[in-house]
This record gives sequence, C-alpha cells and structure tokens, in this order.
Amino acid sequence: MKYILLILTAVCLNASSSRIMTYNILNYSDDNSREQNYISILDLVQPELIVVQEILGQNGYDNFKTDVLDILDPGEWSSAPFINQSAQQDIALFYNQNIFTFVSTQPIYTAQSSGTRDVIEWVMTHNSSGLEFNIYGVHLKASSGASNAAQRLEEVTILRNHLNTFDSNSKFIVAGDFNIYSNNSSSEPAFDMLTTEGENSQGQLFDPINRIGNWHNNSSFADVHTQSPRTTQFGGGANGGMDDRFDWLFISGSMLSTESDIHYVEDTYKVVGNDGNHFNDAINNGTNSAVSTQIANALHSASDHLPVYMDVWFDDLVFGDESVVISEIMANPASVSDSYGEWFEIVNISQSSVDLNGWVIEDDQDNQHTINNLNSDFLILPGEYLVFARSDDLTANGGLISDYVYNGISLSNSEDALILIDSQNAIIDEVHYDNSWGISSGISIELHDITSNNNNSINWYEAENIYGAGDQGTPGRSFSDTLALINFKDVPKKFNLSNPYPNPFNPATVFIIDNPLSQDLQMNILNIRGQIIDSFNEDLISKNGARLTWNARGHATGIYFFQLSNAKKSIFKKVIYIK
Repeated sequence: MKYILLILTAVCLNASSSRIMTYNILNYSDDNSREQNYISILDLVQPELIVVQEILGQNGYDNFKTDVLDILDPGEWSSAPFINQSAQQDIALFYNQNIFTFVSTQPIYTAQSSGTRDVIEWVMTHNSSGLEFNIYGVHLKASSGASNAAQRLEEVTILRNHLNTFDSNSKFIVAGDFNIYSNNSSSEPAFDMLTTEGENSQGQLFDPINRIGNWHNNSSFADVHTQSPRTTQFGGGANGGMDDRFDWLFISGSMLSTESDIHYVEDTYKVVGNDGNHFNDAINNGTNSAVSTQIANALHSASDHLPVYMDVWFDDLVFGDESVVISEIMANPASVSDSYGEWFEIVNISQSSVDLNGWVIEDDQDNQHTINNLNSDFLILPGEYLVFARSDDLTANGGLISDYVYNGISLSNSEDALILIDSQNAIIDEVHYDNSWGISSGISIELHDITSNNNNSINWYEAENIYGAGDQGTPGRSFSDTLALINFKDVPKKFNLSNPYPNPFNPATVFIIDNPLSQDLQMNILNIRGQIIDSFNEDLISKNGARLTWNARGHATGIYFFQLSNAKKSIFKKVIYIK
C-alpha cells in the first residue's frame, strides 16, 4: 500500500507506456508521392517519438513535419532543433508534445570521413512522470567490406566512449540505421564495441529481444530483418529483398529491469510489416500476415528500410495518501462459481470518512470498473470494512453479504492484481499476487495486520472462519472477529432474537436481532456453566436490527446459549456445536 503522494499532477494509470520508433525514410526532402505512405504507416504504429534517418537537410526536416506528422495528428507533433550534419543525409527527432518535452541536443562527433555521419544526442523529458532520458540518432557508414566495417568501428568507438561517461542508472536509447551485417567480431568489430561489457560497462548497449547472431542473409533471423522490402530497383535505395538487420533500437542496461523507473516493455519490440515469411523477398509479395495489403504496399513504396518500434514504460503512477486498504481477497470460491462468488474486502484505517464514488477498481489485465453509487455518497467510515462482490444474490454467491457489486473484472486463481484508484486517478492501494501466494480453493486470503505491506505475501494468511455456504473467510469484519454483523435498515415490528440456523452447527451459525426501538443491547454467548465466552459490542446493534454470524471455531463441542438483553428483559436461545 502507498501512503505518499509521489506526483502532484493526476494522470491516467494507463498513460505509462510510450512508443519509440526509428525509421530510415530514404532520401526524403519533399516527396509528395511517398508522404501518404508514411502517414498510413504511422497511423498504424501510433508512435509518440520518432528518430528518422536520411532526412535531406532543413527542407526534408520541415516537410516531414508539415506534410506528414501535422496531417496525421494536427497540433500534436513537435521536433527537436535540426542539426545539419553536412553529410547530405541527416538525422532528426520528432515527438508528441503532449507526451514528451525537448530539453537539449548536441552532436557526438563520430564522423571521420566522407560517408560517415555524426551521432545526434537529444535529452528528453517524459511529461507526466518528469523523468529524463537520452536518445541517440545513429546512421553508420554503409556497405560491406573491411574498410567500411573499420569506419563503423571508428564511429561507434567514439559513441561508446561518450556513453561510458554516464553512471550505471542512466537511461538511454540508441536508435537508427547501423548498417552492421553480423555480430562477427572479426568482420564487424563495431557490434562488439557497442554490446560487450568492456572495461567500462556503463555505456554497454543491449538488444531488448536478444536476437544476436549472424543475421545477414540468414533465414533464422527472417522475422527481424529490416532491409530491404524491395526486390526491384526504383526510387533509389537497396533492392535485395529482406535479408539484413540494419535498423535497431538499443537500450542501456538499466532499462532492462522492470524495477527501473524507465524500462523496456517486454514483447513490444517489432519490425513493422515483417511477418517472418518474406526472406529474400519483397514485403508485399503475396500474403503478409503481419499487416494489410495496403500497409505492405506502403512499406514497399516508402523506403528501402522497415521501421522498428518498441514500448517504453515510464513510472508516472500517482499514489494518494488515503488510508483505504485491501484487507481480504476471495479469488477462488469453492461453494459457488468464480463468476458469482469472487469478492474482496477493504477497510478504512484513517480517521476520516472517504467517499468511494468515482473510484476505479482495476486488475492486472487493465480491466476496470468505476464505482458509481447513483443514490448518494458512498462513504467508508473510519474503521469500517466493506465487501465488494460480483453478485449480491445470497443463493448464487455462497451466502455472502456484500456492500457493493462490481462487474468487468474477474480475478485469476493464480496470478492477478487488485488496484484501487481514486477519483483523481491516484493509486490508493494495490495488491499483486502470483502462484507463490498459494491461493487455495474456497479459502480467502486476509491481512492480520492492516497496517502492514499488503503487496507482500508474507503478510497474508488463509482465512479459517466459515461464512455462508461453507467457504472460509471473514467478509466485512476483522479476521479475529467470531461474531459478524450486518445492520438492517428496515425497522422491525418487535424486539426479538430469532432461532439460530443451522442448529446444530459446525462451525458457524446465523441469527437475527430485531430492535424496533433502537435500544442499547448486549449480546453474550454463554457456555453450559453460564460463563460468558464471547460478547458483542452493543453500540453496533443499537439500531433497528441486524443479522449476525457466530463462529465457534476454537471452542469445545457442546451446548451454548445466546443471550440478548435490553434494559427490561433478556432473550435466550440454545445452540449445539458439533465438530
């Protein structure tokens, strides 16, 4: 559970992942015939930050924004200041200004000779999290052969030395067209320079999908090849069919861990349009199972490279200081089906009432339910327990008394999450459980210390008390309570204590108190010797009436008496506990 407000600005919980893309757009200046292709591709991918290679000078930089991005999403895109690299083909960065803010840029002077280009560094901020990261645009020396490989090594050595100056927690992405043919340390030493640990590992780069090998003209890597989607020559560029992995998104080591505040989202690294079935072929030849025919044709016409993207998670989650705690979870009922019998319990451990209207319940699959009590405020009082269930039908839900019925969320029996988000989009509490927690059939898990960290399995216990149709749990009350009470709103006609049911019982029995005059009452449980072994706080049963459950677990088999007293008389009922 979280008690500190980490970020003052409320943001949507699902806004944490952003899509980063790199694309060599093949000598683009102002090519009207290709611009609709770019628009179609970007509309499919929906990136929020793009690094492009082969922009031709200021003209290409300006036109890509106005003729492509501003047509795609008017008013949403901005661009980092353009740096003319004096290398004919330039690198540029464009970003959704609602998601990112530009901080600074500078060239890393990697160009050594004609045909080589500087790397461009941009420092960016993710708006909703306030987190800063570096991203680098790369376009290394092209073509095969020892001399070109040597020039690539010179370029990346300068880049690696620059990256090595950062500390181990720095977050950076290196994106672009690397023109590297394989991981062979002899023929392509540039790859080792980028990706091996070396004497200083701080600048080491990592392939998020770890598809390392001799990928040139190798069908085993067909699904990650990025050049060339063409087998015919037109409009410049390469036309050899899909057989090289030139385009990459590398990340720093700190971005590999899901515990990092900026990290790669697993299984999101994609080569757009590559279905793995077009090795040494054009991307639009025959059927493409990854994209539509329209997109395959757009990719074929737009460039001699395919774009690559991945999603990056930024820790922009907001945590509120409301002290409402998830205190019990029934994910796997046994007496009835999950679709009716699942429930969870919350408790207010603060000193103030909290209005739950507008709060959101979310699970681990981003399914959501918004709490909506149309009739009035939905308050949870200080110290009060409330039960949220999938059904309020006592026959269908296993005899569970609920305070609120939700829908749209189903709890997995093995691995899932419950997240409470208040009406300002701040996370109030969250519990993530997995197989190691040991969710047993028909038994809820409950907190014994409601101030403990409920996102740690060590603080959860299997419930022992029986409720309703026989499942174990203490819905609506503390784990230690043997008497559970549900207050009635309707006014009964006379003061009375009903016959307990079932009777005999094992280990729980239910009875009803009618209290039409809202008198102060005392409820005692007596053993056969007349000794009080349990009692109930009369303040909680002083209005109208209530349904109570007594759990005799821990007591000996035998005869017991319920004694309900007001100022004038007492009513007794006999029950028999049989184990």
